[in-house]
Amino acid sequence: MKTFTILGTGWLGFELAKALKNDYILKVSSRNEEKIKMYEEEGLSSYILNENYLDFLDDLLDTNYLFVNFPPSKFDDYLGFLEKIYSHKKIKDIEKIIFISSTSVYPNIEGFFNEDFKIEDSSSKIVYEAENLVLSRSDVIFRVSALVGANRVSGRRLSNKVVEYPKSVINFVHRNDVIDATKFVIANNIDGVFNLCSKEHPTKEDLYFFNSKKFYFDSPIFSDNKEFLNRIIDGSKIEKLGFLYKHNNAFDLV
Repeated sequence: MKTFTILGTGWLGFELAKALKNDYILKVSSRNEEKIKMYEEEGLSSYILNENYLDFLDDLLDTNYLFVNFPPSKFDDYLGFLEKIYSHKKIKDIEKIIFISSTSVYPNIEGFFNEDFKIEDSSSKIVYEAENLVLSRSDVIFRVSALVGANRVSGRRLSNKVVEYPKSVINFVHRNDVIDATKFVIANNIDGVFNLCSKEHPTKEDLYFFNSKKFYFDSPIFSDNKEFLNRIIDGSKIEKLGFLYKHNNAFDLV
């Protein structure tokens, strides 16, 4: 049985691990001891890994497949941490490396953005720099839109807060579709850079108000600003290779 390592086992990574544990020997990392017990109870080999503690990196990178998913905001030196991982001697022996990026790599302007768009002014400098650091050393980069699913409901964190530009559209992807996309690129030995984004792009106002009624939270306060931004992320490139998104209806997500 082949080995699959997940570096950064949070809301997405833990569900991925549970989805794969019958098919691989799973190794996962956590930044602290808090969640190690929970991971071990799922039958996962768990290791501490953070920018100040790299003792288990050699064990974690002794693997066939590597899934790298760290939020930049959790690190003092995110790029330096990634460099330590990607410069490790075992990296070159891994069959496939999947790096989770974000569609915030594209500029925050009106437009239709696919993987061929030439990025000159990213809306997130750190995400852009991270992609450039790992691009030649990763087999797959997923540029993931706003993640939804399970307990992550669009608009809930904005309850009773002012939302500007309520007519602007939302780009989202369900957690399960990211998990399925990971399985898909491995099963079909696919490499490349891919946006992961569902087809539908509801407005903030329509979706947040709908969810506030469905999930019983106070609606956000929508500003009177008439301006809006049609910033559309195109997630169809991976579909052309045979992948199928299962969660496209933003109003019917759990």
